[in-house]
Amino acid sequence: MSTPELFVGITSWNSALFLPHCLEALQATTRGLETHVCVLDNGSTDHSVAIASERGAEVVQRRCSQPDALNALLRRSRSPYTLLLHADVILLSPQWFHICRSRLTDGVALVSPQDIGCGPLTRPFGAGMPESSFLLMHTQRFRRCRRLHWRRKGRWPRPRLEVDFHGPHITHHLPQELKRRRLTWVPMDVYVSNRASEPLFTPTSPPAVWSDELAYLRYGLGNFYGLDGTITHYHNWYDRIVAREKSETAPTTGRKDFPVEFIRSYTQRLLEDYGAGRLELPTDLSTTRTPKAL
Repeated sequence: MSTPELFVGITSWNSALFLPHCLEALQATTRGLETHVCVLDNGSTDHSVAIASERGAEVVQRRCSQPDALNALLRRSRSPYTLLLHADVILLSPQWFHICRSRLTDGVALVSPQDIGCGPLTRPFGAGMPESSFLLMHTQRFRRCRRLHWRRKGRWPRPRLEVDFHGPHITHHLPQELKRRRLTWVPMDVYVSNRASEPLFTPTSPPAVWSDELAYLRYGLGNFYGLDGTITHYHNWYDRIVAREKSETAPTTGRKDFPVEFIRSYTQRLLEDYGAGRLELPTDLSTTRTPKAL
């Protein structure tokens, strides 16, 4: 049995809304490429496991943190290239693998978007840092970033080689870890969705986190990503919130966040457009905008 050229590991938790699109788009954009797909499900209570199984993915059910899930998936890869993906990512271009792989030249171990969005580049702290929703790796090189960590299993701690995904925002330690091994990474471009002429959403009360620009963006906090002028994929952000029985004024856990109804509205618009074959790709591929915190 031949070794697949690409291993795709998808982290999932109650991802039934987007997981079918994620898996079907993955299949459609990797035709002719030998690929092994594994979904690591963190105890979903919806139909995520059945959705993954029905679409031919290997399914691993394990309650664990996102850092542990990413390391577990990386350990399962036997392929020269590994893609770690969030379940709310939709691959759009049949050329995405060819384009990204072409950047994994000598000394480059990773291709990933800069972590500067959700929405109109609202995360300045993520400039120059990879985003965990899409991590395409040269498997052998990237594994050189692993360090020995002591993990408790039963009564006694045991050593395990792991990548440090336990830092701020999961992936923000990676550039330093890569540099330590004389490796580097290629940041992908981040594109905001098209702007409408009239507001598409109006908050009913002053939101804890908001920018008037968000009301005009067709896909709200969702971003498109690409390289060399080709849009490769879309990431929705906050996909599971739309499935929760929460109103816009429902109490939160104390963290300031975007209005739930806003997330629902742009997510529904995105899925309707995508399902009808009328997804609007960004017309402005400028990458000169500086991220600003809300």
